[in-house]
Amino acid sequence: MNSTIARNAAATIIAAAMFSSGALAQGVGVSVVVNGQAMTFDQPPVEQAGRVFVPLRGIFERLGASVVYQNGTINATGNGRTVSLKIGSTSANVNGQDETLDSPPFVTGSRTLVPLRFVAQALGANVDWNNDTSTVTISGSGYHGGAGSGNGYNNGNGNGYSLRTDQFLAQYRPNDGAAWAGDAIRAQFVAPIRPDSIRIVLDGNDVTAYTSITRAGFSLPVHNQLQTGLHRVRVSGEMLDGTHFSTGWDFHV
Repeated sequence: MNSTIARNAAATIIAAAMFSSGALAQGVGVSVVVNGQAMTFDQPPVEQAGRVFVPLRGIFERLGASVVYQNGTINATGNGRTVSLKIGSTSANVNGQDETLDSPPFVTGSRTLVPLRFVAQALGANVDWNNDTSTVTISGSGYHGGAGSGNGYNNGNGNGYSLRTDQFLAQYRPNDGAAWAGDAIRAQFVAPIRPDSIRIVLDGNDVTAYTSITRAGFSLPVHNQLQTGLHRVRVSGEMLDGTHFSTGWDFHV
């Protein structure tokens, strides 16, 4: 009788421990910090097979890369590097060299998630993991300014990159080479887009909900409220032909 009670008690304790551990793993979120700035995602990071996965657009854009996603293939260009990944495949290509992933990109809901460490390192960044705080710290990559030439970002140090803003946007305001009334941030699309796919990010903050978006362009009212200094606009979405894009520009006030 005593041995039966003991076995039942042990089983209860083990089950409780397993449940508690699972709840803790789900409850403790993973934080991502890029160049000193904490990131927020519309789809929280996911830890799977010992790897942290994040939404592809959120991380590629923060690391200064232009992304084209079509038919399950992710092609990104940034920091003078090229990265190609495929949904469900552990095969990748970085600067023309074949690489093997520990875990492949995957789709959850309407979001495509990519392995954070691999992507960051492929784009030339350094990655550190703090197990105590479940924080991924990324440094040494990202965009650093310079718009107004119509060719997107260029950090001007010989190692820059171009996102070719004018491949996707026209008449974008403000920029450092054109007059601006100070009332709104706006641009025209060079080809028809799906308005419900567009995401607008200003200085790291998602402002899509406050932006008027049509197939032809978008307008974000700011009413001369921007602080003096450098500002960054990121625009991503999908064209009517299914091509995904990510671009943007910097400007000073």
